[in-house]
Amino acid sequence: MAKLPVTGLEVFLAIAEHGSLRRAANALAVQPPAISHQLKSLEAEIGVAVFARTTRRVTLTDAGRALLKRTKPAMVELREAVEEARGSATTRSGAIRVSIPYVAYQLAVAHKLAEFQKRFPDVELELSLNEAFVDIALEGYHAGVRMGDHIREDMIAVRLTPPLKQVFFASPTYLKSHGRPQEPQDLLQHCCIRYRYIASRKIAEWEVQGSQGITSIDVKGGLVVDSTNAVILAARSGSGIGWLFRPNIEEDLKSGALESVLDDYVIERPGYFLYYPKSHARMEVLRIFVDFMKDQRSKALSETLSS
Repeated sequence: MAKLPVTGLEVFLAIAEHGSLRRAANALAVQPPAISHQLKSLEAEIGVAVFARTTRRVTLTDAGRALLKRTKPAMVELREAVEEARGSATTRSGAIRVSIPYVAYQLAVAHKLAEFQKRFPDVELELSLNEAFVDIALEGYHAGVRMGDHIREDMIAVRLTPPLKQVFFASPTYLKSHGRPQEPQDLLQHCCIRYRYIASRKIAEWEVQGSQGITSIDVKGGLVVDSTNAVILAARSGSGIGWLFRPNIEEDLKSGALESVLDDYVIERPGYFLYYPKSHARMEVLRIFVDFMKDQRSKALSETLSS
């Protein structure tokens, strides 16, 4: 497909509007020879003269009038589109789309949304709860949230949570009836509440930290769910041992509703990060959300240090 002669068309429209090459040059803030050169290049490319030129004036040819009729409204549309795009770098209203796993939504975002909406009522925040590793640019998202070790190096990343320890847990009733596992292999003798990823439909592998590094255990159990809340509720009811991030059940651990096991074998993950392409760095409405999340994390850290 031939490349559109955008500069030549802009020059053509300026000459048609102002009636001379010199006045068009003044309007475009260039020298008259540059205007003449661009006009000749345009006519050579399309293969027809668009102006009849004399020493005194220029007038449109039939081809020029046909070209003007189609290009003038098109150029107006293009200019408006450019201004709209330019405005997205400064406007404090609009929509942003973020892809985020449900666990990250629970731990890092959900409890902050009311304050965000209160501060920025003109920002429409659309969250897509998705565990799949989507290409955010390809799928039309402005940003995403993922574990720090799953983010491409060409992305800008902002930490949302500290590193996260995982935890194995069960209710006191279950542990009293079935015993407390002392080492990872003991999990094979227990009812384990397993989690199935919504996007991939795969069941999450349970991982432990041992002398040989991180290894997986193929645990068994009669209950498989695709919700972290369901894992917690099932564990509370005595259905078996669950496995999640420790912050998911911190309140249950404090209240005694759940107890942790195998604490010496849990692994620590890098934590969740908000990330986005460098091309979106100047998008004002996204910057508002990023700065808000940074501010909220700083406040949470200050409260933790002062308590």
